[in-house]
Amino acid sequence: MKIDVHSHFLSQDMARALEKRSAFPYTRLVDGTYHYHCCPGLTIPMAPPHHDAAVKIDHMDEVGIDVSVLSLAVPGPELLGGAEADETARLANDLLAEMIATRPDRFWGYATLGFGDIDTSLKELDRCIGTLGFRGLQLYSNLNGKPLDDLRFRPIFARMAELRKPIFIHPTVPLNQNYLTDLVPVPVLAFLVDNTLAAMRLALSGVLEEYAATPIIIPHAGATVPYLMGRLDSMIGPFGGSGAVKEPSRLLKKLYMDTVVYAREPFDWCLSMMGANQLVLGTDYPYGDWRRPLEVLAKASSCTPEEREKIEHSNAQRLFSSP
Repeated sequence: MKIDVHSHFLSQDMARALEKRSAFPYTRLVDGTYHYHCCPGLTIPMAPPHHDAAVKIDHMDEVGIDVSVLSLAVPGPELLGGAEADETARLANDLLAEMIATRPDRFWGYATLGFGDIDTSLKELDRCIGTLGFRGLQLYSNLNGKPLDDLRFRPIFARMAELRKPIFIHPTVPLNQNYLTDLVPVPVLAFLVDNTLAAMRLALSGVLEEYAATPIIIPHAGATVPYLMGRLDSMIGPFGGSGAVKEPSRLLKKLYMDTVVYAREPFDWCLSMMGANQLVLGTDYPYGDWRRPLEVLAKASSCTPEEREKIEHSNAQRLFSSP
């Protein structure tokens, strides 16, 4: 069995809702295809695999994926701000619920929140988990320019800790766009920089410790977190001050990371640093060479059959237990 925790959807209804906008994020219909304009340097065309459930199922069957946990692709609704953000988040969740309903045996879902108003977002979270039956929450690596450890977002972490449901932290329009959104494609570098920053801030701010009951997944094999954990531990003493978190790697190693890598070496490194109990299968479907992470995992000599079974499905089954 294989459970893919990192698979995206977009919707034509969402695209039409953003078409009237002139500021980022907005959409435009070009030659019959909607293009999502997220920020300077990042435009995403919406292809059938984003919104056609039958195409998704065909591709899942092709590579042996039994369940895909679907999340809204960037841009997130929080970028709209205010009531419009909350309304768009509710629309996105309703559209995702409709897709899941076509094949609830093959699709699970992450909730998406707008953060225009925190009480509205909390109510929407409860609706998504309690009524729509979603299995977790997707947060973007920053929320309309605010870091995830900002005090205004603590009620969301507290609620997820009560529910003991996973949070999937996906990269978005980066906080720092200087030289990160022009020459090098945004998904190649800027996404990983922003996710690394988000994970480290959650550890150093105490969020990971305070809300330890909340499983948190960092995609793309943890961005650069596994590579930098040792450096962070070594540098936090002399540069972090007397109130710094001691040995932040002990918190970062409690994170979960998915297997979206395209070469054996970064997978081996992530596995060696995190252990198989903290890894879950991901493809980033339908972006890039989404089949490649499956091939890397299948051929990884560093991974025992027992470890591979944990990564492919048993860890995810534990995290995404039914409501």
